[in-house]
Amino acid sequence: MRILINDANILIDLIHLEMLQHFSKLNFELFSTDFVLNEINDEQREQIDNLTQSKILNVIETESADDYIGISSILANTNGLSFEDCSVWYYSKKMNGTLLTGDGRLRKQATKQNIEVRGILFIFDQMVSQGIISAPYAAKKLIQLKQLNSRLPKKELDRRISEWDHHCT
Repeated sequence: MRILINDANILIDLIHLEMLQHFSKLNFELFSTDFVLNEINDEQREQIDNLTQSKILNVIETESADDYIGISSILANTNGLSFEDCSVWYYSKKMNGTLLTGDGRLRKQATKQNIEVRGILFIFDQMVSQGIISAPYAAKKLIQLKQLNSRLPKKELDRRISEWDHHCT
């Protein structure tokens, strides 16, 4: 099963869209780091805790000196990334997983190091293709997402909305 390592911004967008439960049904192994989950505010924490307690979202606890050194090395050799960003990058590489982020700077730098990086549109594609949500429902939620997050690739977002809004299921 494919491993997805989540950055905070993906989880936060899914919480705002009230889609965390749909996300949890994806046929992937879902992970995030303890550092990233510490970025989640108290209001959103309960929903994330429900996923972690039920073992749907696995928390990677950084405990070894080697892991701290690995994360710190990425941090020292990159520009403008946080320790939390570097933690998801490090574990994506270590676990041969896909990094899920909406952070353009993290995406660009990790991709240069041959890390597979995907964003929230990939999550929507997967939820539709795996039959978790209908195409029209996905289009409706993408319209909401467009209001929440102005940094998404507009052309790709609009293409999906147009395609899925007219899709019959």
